[in-house]
Amino acid sequence: VENGAVVGSMKVVVGKPEMPTPMMAAMIRYTMVNPYWNLPTDLVTERVAPNVLKEGQSYLVKKGYVILSDWTDKASRVNPTTVDWNQVAASKLDLRMRQDPGDANAMGQMKFMFPNPQGVYLHDTPQKELLTEKSRLFSAGCVRLENAPKLARWLYGRTLTAKGAAVEQRIDLDRPVPVYIGFFTAMPQGSQI
Repeated sequence: VENGAVVGSMKVVVGKPEMPTPMMAAMIRYTMVNPYWNLPTDLVTERVAPNVLKEGQSYLVKKGYVILSDWTDKASRVNPTTVDWNQVAASKLDLRMRQDPGDANAMGQMKFMFPNPQGVYLHDTPQKELLTEKSRLFSAGCVRLENAPKLARWLYGRTLTAKGAAVEQRIDLDRPVPVYIGFFTAMPQGSQI
């Protein structure tokens, strides 16, 4: 919205009922191009560990997942064969997992950062088919965008592209832009909503 007028819109995917996208107001301050995805530990337990137990280590390679020793910037890689995946699946062992940038990355090409306590942001998605669904409640809380490059062009006034293959390329906005996440019930009444 600019000067009270809608200048663009797009479909989004939001949090599923058990992991809803929170309502909030924040400021988009920068965009990460070629982003990592740091998986929440509950998703490692619920989604990753069962698949590793079922498919083996190849599942991690296929998805581009890496296990890291801790949450610091100096974390080192952990060999997945040293992990007790049954303990992870049983919620008895928390792992820090990251998904490397690439075609499988859940963040897609970019994520728009508005720092908040919930760790929610707007991001691209490789799962474009989810945007064709009537009810689009599939995420773990973040907002997946139909056309992230379009939003980037509106925010920056230009196309954002990665400079080479370097990961986590931060591009600051000249000035922060407000983002409001809200949900409002709409009901048909005659020929109007």
